[in-house]
Amino acid sequence: MGETGTANLRGGLPGPWDTLSGHIYRITDPLPFFLSILDGQVPPAQAYQPWSGLEVRTWSVNDLFPIPFPGGSAQTLTDGSFDITQTPPNPTLGSGAGQPSDIRFSLLVSEGSFPYRPLYRSDLSLSVQAAETTDLNVWLLPASVDVKDGVSAGTVSGVLNNSGLPGNTQITASPSGLAFAGSDSGADVKFGISITPDTSFDLNTFLDLRLSSWDIHVGWPADMCTNADDIVAEIVRGLQDAGASMNTAVLAKLENVFADTENLPLSTVRTFFDTDASLTFMDVTYPTQYTWPLYTFTNTWPPVAVANTTDSTVVVTGDICIGYPRHLSRDPSKLPVLETVRLSRALRPVLL
Repeated sequence: MGETGTANLRGGLPGPWDTLSGHIYRITDPLPFFLSILDGQVPPAQAYQPWSGLEVRTWSVNDLFPIPFPGGSAQTLTDGSFDITQTPPNPTLGSGAGQPSDIRFSLLVSEGSFPYRPLYRSDLSLSVQAAETTDLNVWLLPASVDVKDGVSAGTVSGVLNNSGLPGNTQITASPSGLAFAGSDSGADVKFGISITPDTSFDLNTFLDLRLSSWDIHVGWPADMCTNADDIVAEIVRGLQDAGASMNTAVLAKLENVFADTENLPLSTVRTFFDTDASLTFMDVTYPTQYTWPLYTFTNTWPPVAVANTTDSTVVVTGDICIGYPRHLSRDPSKLPVLETVRLSRALRPVLL
């Protein structure tokens, strides 16, 4: 896939401070814009316009401290341009004396006031040298997910199928998130989950599952082999696995929607999202208050619980933003060997 025209070389600034510069554009005519990208061409100027008033912020990670560090920030001007004054990282923070540290930058773009509305995130392919000598130009296409294309109750049940929840668990979707209630052998389990946009530089993760509340009572005979802390720990483990499954399902759904909307082959869209685009949820909403059983039971004896995956009622939707390019580096194949740290989780300590 083409990266043509996404990064222009410029001279680095001398002195103790460096400036990271670029432009943020809003895509106004998606089809010709994306067709030019898929064809390896420069995006046509008539397909986008400057986007002013956005916050652009850098985060950096190095191999000595593999956690995200906040950098500088700037607001985009009327021509979409921004200049971020950035303290250059110490180049000798590596594992040995005189060994340069592998420091990489991620760029986040958002709108509004705190806690902001995320629009774009890049991966960590941007090195210090590239950041100082490249125009960091980004094109964005915000879009609302139609309610009919949101996450269904059946999808939620499917991703939670192996989470260890009681067989009689009921799930309720409401404006505050998802609420769960069930009981088994004297243990009454109630807890809430909120689903929030992921803002980490792991571009294959779009939504985070957060345990927002719990109310667990363990009586006889369950208290002979478990307690409330053990049940919470089991819920946490189940949600971590469910989060991965949900992100896979969400991406597949959005790829199909984008292929239908733009009349493009699904295989082309999949390659585009995998290699060229950065997909970020701007927000998450719950369009209806609805309660459904996590499991249904077979008509056999004894009855067998199976995930209630056929319920098509949409319970989670949101607004997304498609960003180009996915990689800000001129050589995105050279990704750093760093353990991915979830930026959104580092900023929100309550997250799983």
